[in-house]
Amino acid sequence: MSRHPEHVSVMPNEVKASFELMPEGTFVDVTLGMGGHSIRILREIPGIRRFVGIDRDADILAIARERMQDIPVELFLVHGNFQDVKDLLPPGTEKDVAGILGDLGISTLQLDTPERGFAFQSDAPIDMRMDRTQEKSAYHVINEYSEDQLSKILREWGEVRGARRIAQEIVRERDAEPIGTTGRFARTISKLVPDRFLNKELARIFQAIRIEVNDELSALEKWLEDAVSLLVPDGVITVLSYHSLEDRIVKNRFREWARGCVCPPRLPVCQCGLAPVLRLPKQKLQRPTEEEVRANGRARSARLRTAIRLAEAS
Repeated sequence: MSRHPEHVSVMPNEVKASFELMPEGTFVDVTLGMGGHSIRILREIPGIRRFVGIDRDADILAIARERMQDIPVELFLVHGNFQDVKDLLPPGTEKDVAGILGDLGISTLQLDTPERGFAFQSDAPIDMRMDRTQEKSAYHVINEYSEDQLSKILREWGEVRGARRIAQEIVRERDAEPIGTTGRFARTISKLVPDRFLNKELARIFQAIRIEVNDELSALEKWLEDAVSLLVPDGVITVLSYHSLEDRIVKNRFREWARGCVCPPRLPVCQCGLAPVLRLPKQKLQRPTEEEVRANGRARSARLRTAIRLAEAS
């Protein structure tokens, strides 16, 4: 029996299927986690010469390394931020990338380890760093950001109603004593939210703080740009996202790169010179089945999008 907590990969069949027609070459998982998706892909899809697994969390990367010991492919497991994918690829792989996977979810290990400070169900130091070597944590954001900054984060990253009022309460509470634990932070929010909405609102607020701590959305933007440029012709990129902000970025960028020209329709000839670099499958968005959601509630909000690099794209 594994001594590590079990992490159930989301939409495993759909993720694997998205890579079944990719060309031979290097496969890259930029959010490796415990390796669930990639272990299956490496075992069941032929033609993968090398594998690069990247994760911001050194603890989780160590677990993946242990789980992948018997994979019969040349492995490179790298600690780093997926936005730096170009710099993290080993020499010789940067022109051989046939497939790239990004699963933007939080690992079960992170959520279920109280001292990581991601969950509001426990009372632990409020941290939320995916990479524990970075300086900025949730403690810094909650106790040092201004009321305006907190309100903006809650409104934009969490889509929280009453963001200003909640930011004011956080500032009042921390002025009396710094907010150091997930429990005290949750109790601060609970003063303003009816019990029947509390769990949903806490999830949104914790999400907003986590996004700010880990700079998740700007990292996603940069990674998408670099990932598409790395793909060989007919190479595949698949992204699993878990909230509307992430999915909107992926959807819009894929659509933009599949459209190419951005000239107004009234122009008889293209002036921008932009050509499509991706093609999108007929089923542009996939969601988990009802059966999967019943078996794994954390899959409920998952959205999967795939795009293929055009062979003629430069």
